[in-house]
This record gives sequence, structure tokens and C-alpha cells, in this order.
Amino acid sequence: MRFCYNLYMKCDLHLHSNCSDGQFSPEKIVRMARESGLKCIAITDHDTVRGVRRAIAEGKRQNVKVLSGIELSSVWEGAEVHILVYNLDVGAQGIEQRLQEINDMRNTRNQALIAKLAEHGMPVSLESISANIDHTVGRPDIANEMVRLGYCSSTAEAFEKYIGKGKSCYVQTKRLSPQEAILFALRFGGVAVLAHPKNLHMQPSVFEPFVQNLVNNGLCGIESEYFTHNKNERKYYNRIAKEYGLISTGGSDFHDYTHGVPIGQQYFSPNTQTRKVLKI
Repeated sequence: MRFCYNLYMKCDLHLHSNCSDGQFSPEKIVRMARESGLKCIAITDHDTVRGVRRAIAEGKRQNVKVLSGIELSSVWEGAEVHILVYNLDVGAQGIEQRLQEINDMRNTRNQALIAKLAEHGMPVSLESISANIDHTVGRPDIANEMVRLGYCSSTAEAFEKYIGKGKSCYVQTKRLSPQEAILFALRFGGVAVLAHPKNLHMQPSVFEPFVQNLVNNGLCGIESEYFTHNKNERKYYNRIAKEYGLISTGGSDFHDYTHGVPIGQQYFSPNTQTRKVLKI
């Protein structure tokens, strides 16, 4: 089922490349987008903009509009909150330093997690993992290494038994607050959007004041058309966006053929307000 409500322009504004935890290069993702009929996309890698310029350059060659983007991880009262940011000035003074500070939080977590794995008889080398990837090490990379070393039969088992939230080797990363993530967007010229709101598992009585607080801090949109949202959920989040004067965006969250949905199988078409704000 496609989550489009207007077929004028097929867009996917939530895609990940191998500059973070996706499988394909930014250039390959742009080509896949063109082949599937998408007219506008955004590479929204986790806490990095390393693939943005490459994607934009390939987009010009392929006649695909590519927005600069990023997905920032934050925490609010113990819950993970992801903020998508579009139209960042990736060449702005200070942006790389700020992103390094954000990624250093994850690196500190990784060291603590590795120490816990060693205590449980599962030594893992961060250096070995880093040698085979081109991005900041995340838990999925550690899980892959645990499988390679024979500690687990699958990455799912690694998370379920050891490194998933609440498990014996889990370590909570020090994260930005959602307000700090929005401030990052504003500081570097971006548009902040609340990603996959369904994943927050909030009742309306909690979700709506939460959104109001973020709007007061500069939130510009909600990812209403996320691929896992059913018809009623899309309708609800679109209504909330309208009530708070926010734009609505959508995306497949494609990482590879096991995470998200294949490029082009689901898409959305932005309304007039969204196109104006995002300059599509």
C-alpha cells in the first residue's frame, strides 16, 4: 500500500546510505530513486552529513531533487526521539565540530558497551569494526561483529540477549534533548521534523503537549506519512500537523532490504505548504 495522498510528485524524505548504517552509497541511492520514479529525496543519515554533497551532485546528474538532510538522535524522559533536519547548510562554520561532539557521545557509549561485553566473555575490538566500515560505529555494527565472532547466531539475537535496551550489556548513550536537536537545525539553517511519531508510543494526552513544547522550541514538521503508519495514524498525525501549523513529510526509512521498505515501493507527495517550506 502506498501512503501517497497526491500523485503530483513522488518523494521519499527518509533514506539512509552507507555513510551511516545503510547498505548503499549516496550515489547508488539517487540512481535507485530515479529508476523507481522518485522526483525528490533526502539522504538522512544518522548524525552525519558526509554523504549529502555526493548525493546532491548525483541528483543533478540524474535529474532528481536531493535535499540536504540528517537524522539526529535525542532522548526525552527515557524515550528515543529522532529529529529529521532538512535543508541544512552543510558548509556552515561550526557544523562539523558540533557533529563531532554529538558523535563523541556515541563513541563514549561504545567503549562502555565493549567493556561490558568483555566482562561477559565476549571480547570485541572497536578497531576491527571500524576498519570495515566508513561511519561512526553503532550497535548494529557491534552486533554484526558479535555474529562474525560466533557469540551469536544473528544480530537479532545479539540485541535480544545482550545489547538491546534493558539487556545485560546495554549502555544508554548520552544524547541530545529534542530541544537541542531542534536548536542544531535552527543554528545551521535547517527545518526540524519529528520522525516516525508512532515509534514514541505516546497516548494523545501525552503526545500533543509534547508536540506543543517542541513547536515552542522551533519544530517545523511531523513525519506523518511514515511507512509503518496505517491509514488512521496518518490521518491523526496529519491533523496534528495542521492544528499546530506544521508541515507533513514522509519516508520509507530505507537502510537495506531488511530495514525499511525498498526505494520507490512507498512514497508521498508533499502538499503546497510542505513544498514551500522545503523549497521543493
